[in-house]
Amino acid sequence: MRTLRHAHRIAVKDLRIELRTRDILTAMGLFALLIVVVASFSFPTTSEHREQIAAGLLWMAFLFAALLGIGRSLSMEHEHGCIDALVTSPVPRESIYLGKVLSNLAFVGVAQLLLLPLSIVLLQLEPGRGLVLLLATVALATLSLVGVTTLLSAMAVNTRTREAVLPLLVIPVAIPVLIAAVQATTIALTGGALADATGWLLLLTATAALFLLLGLATFRHVLEE
Repeated sequence: MRTLRHAHRIAVKDLRIELRTRDILTAMGLFALLIVVVASFSFPTTSEHREQIAAGLLWMAFLFAALLGIGRSLSMEHEHGCIDALVTSPVPRESIYLGKVLSNLAFVGVAQLLLLPLSIVLLQLEPGRGLVLLLATVALATLSLVGVTTLLSAMAVNTRTREAVLPLLVIPVAIPVLIAAVQATTIALTGGALADATGWLLLLTATAALFLLLGLATFRHVLEE
């Protein structure tokens, strides 16, 4: 309970800072929007594989927006000495990780709430009854991506080329998540139901649990390195 209370305070602190500066959301939103708008001009609307192509474009936008936003979030903490202050405080290291995951989920979630409807319109998609599956896929896959990216960004933040190092660390690890997310999103965009993508959703649930547990177990050592 104490761990969750501290995590909530850290997340609220991050959100209050972002409400004042809007640096992270602006960067994430503009970057993801640019990907979708550019893709919409060259999107093959008559292709028989259009839903799968759209799913790939959508998750490419989500992934790189998350990398940009989470990387920027940790970089700002490092530049202003906030990470050092948290490390020297009596706050449990697990609380720091969970707090960062919660705030990063909020950042990425807001960007997705703005981007998802726009993508459906620009890419001329019709999820129909697959909308519930689409939302479930986005929620589970985002939790997985944020969990692992938060952990790896804490590793990369102390390097001189952290902007280049973070994608190199995250993308190989996130491949199972991206494959499952694209496949489940494709089923959703073709009007599929939750039952049609049970295997992919179970894989996303397993990776989310694995990455979060890994983060909780190793974040202490990452901060102390």
